Amino acid sequence: MQKKYLISILLISLLLCNCSVNRMVMNAAAGFMDDGITVVYQEDDLELAEGFLGNNLKMLEIMIARDPENPRLNLIAAQGFGAYAMAFVEDESPKRAARLYQRALGYSFRALPEKKSFDKTIKPGELEELLQTYEKEDVPQLFWLGYNWGNYVLQHLDDPRNLVNLSKVEMIMRRCLELDEEYNFGGVDLFYANFYAARPPMLGGNPEKGKEFFLRNIEINQDKFFMTKYFYARYYAVQVQDEELFDRLLNEIINLDIDKYPEVRLMNSIAKKKAIELYKNKNTYF
Repeated sequence: MQKKYLISILLISLLLCNCSVNRMVMNAAAGFMDDGITVVYQEDDLELAEGFLGNNLKMLEIMIARDPENPRLNLIAAQGFGAYAMAFVEDESPKRAARLYQRALGYSFRALPEKKSFDKTIKPGELEELLQTYEKEDVPQLFWLGYNWGNYVLQHLDDPRNLVNLSKVEMIMRRCLELDEEYNFGGVDLFYANFYAARPPMLGGNPEKGKEFFLRNIEINQDKFFMTKYFYARYYAVQVQDEELFDRLLNEIINLDIDKYPEVRLMNSIAKKKAIELYKNKNTYF
């Protein structure tokens, strides 16, 4: 109730403030939401987490409408919509997830540092050169851009035009890997694992290279982040038709004590839900 009251006060303030105070209120709200994301990661009730994220994402858009170029708010929106699509939408409605990734992508571009910004029309050679100007402090903006763009492209692999964009995404994530491999639970390693393992070799996939990134991500997270094992089973084990590995990974997730790693309780709860559904549909893949 206190959180809802605070957000209501902030929204009312937005209607009354002048520009300078308006930005201060916006930044205060952004800080509140940053803290909220950390708390949500510890939640194990998926319906509660889904409702919280869904409601606050719309509220976030209301704030962005008042301050469209606020990089911090745009970054939170890029992260929020991208994570929401993966966690709660993708399995049930891939088309809706693609729309959410596209929405997140718009916020991702607006979150980029002003003097280093670009859009999806940038040529690969120009992007390669520009990425060298990015530093470790820019990794969050760069990572969520690559994450959302990559997930959107992977939803549209039947469109040949997206193959060029996929190469741009790979450049972006390669730079993230160089600057800060451990950001967001080693998210760049998990991206590359899926990037190589999810596609057949004829479309540029490389299951064994993907496996290396899966194992690296498990190492970085000290075997606490079980979403990695879910994707390891879903993409690598299925791609190479390793039924024994598929069973072992999913059983590890399904039998996990969610409270064992409270800092990633939400993501492990999501992994467990997804693993149960994947295991039910095993005969589809083997």
